[in-house]
Amino acid sequence: MDNLPPSVTQSLILFLLMAAGFGAGKAGVLRGETIKVLSKFLVEFTLPALIIMSMQRPFSMELRDQALRILGFSAVFYALTIPLSYLLCAGYRKASPAEKGVHRFAMSFSNVGFMGFPVAESLLGRDSLFIVSIYNIPFQILAFSLGVVMVGGAVAKKAGSRRQQLVQSLMLLRNPAILGAVAGFALFMLSVRIPEPVATAMNLFGGMTTPLAMTVIGAVLAQTRIGPVLGNPRLWLTTAYRLLANPLMVAGAAAALGLSGLDMQVPVLIAAMPIAANTSILAGAYGGDEVMASSLVFISTVLSLLTIPLMGLLIL
Repeated sequence: MDNLPPSVTQSLILFLLMAAGFGAGKAGVLRGETIKVLSKFLVEFTLPALIIMSMQRPFSMELRDQALRILGFSAVFYALTIPLSYLLCAGYRKASPAEKGVHRFAMSFSNVGFMGFPVAESLLGRDSLFIVSIYNIPFQILAFSLGVVMVGGAVAKKAGSRRQQLVQSLMLLRNPAILGAVAGFALFMLSVRIPEPVATAMNLFGGMTTPLAMTVIGAVLAQTRIGPVLGNPRLWLTTAYRLLANPLMVAGAAAALGLSGLDMQVPVLIAAMPIAANTSILAGAYGGDEVMASSLVFISTVLSLLTIPLMGLLIL
């Protein structure tokens, strides 16, 4: 075990945390409303604390330029991959509009909040979280605005126009993760340091994110039923695109632009994350295929335990 590559060792640690959550889910300790409450606690409290503290770095022009560079790369990445998802899903001729919407979202957005931050911290170190937070800003904006249109543009579970759906989703942009990123970046740009003991408390609080996130994911997987769609080839094609093709494309683009170090490692690692957990949430709220969405999240998360170490070997 001591001879395992760091990427494999860290992935194994995350797997064990997820396994603990899976066991708790099967035992009935974590289920239903408890999982929802813990997820809300993670997204609205521990993750924002982690994001803000990851940006408590001494200001420098070099670090500022790095932040702007990674933000630009992220914006371009989504500007290219979202149209590509529409193009690829056009080939899913037997899929219903509700299913196509879920595949489009799954191809475009990875699980940054629940897995991106924990995995980056494990594989790349605490310093990488500054870059992850910056890179994640376009995701937060697009997933809760354009993402709603992608998932539920064809069918609406609740009455209302597409414009009303978009307005409702824009209200979600006030979520604490975005506010935490904006606040953290503002503090960084203004060279404002959070005083002790508040900083220590926030560091301890944010440190709960990785074990809590992986435990919640394990508990969610324990509750997921995916049998009805396992024979659907589109499930496996979208998962392969998310876990393999997408990160390899990002790696190629980063190499072509001459990016190196964390500038290259963070985008590739984020692209290698499984399908965003928000896929299931938005599918349920806006008329997407909930069964396919849950199955995509489940299958991609399980298989990512194999593919993330491989991507780690590629970039480390």
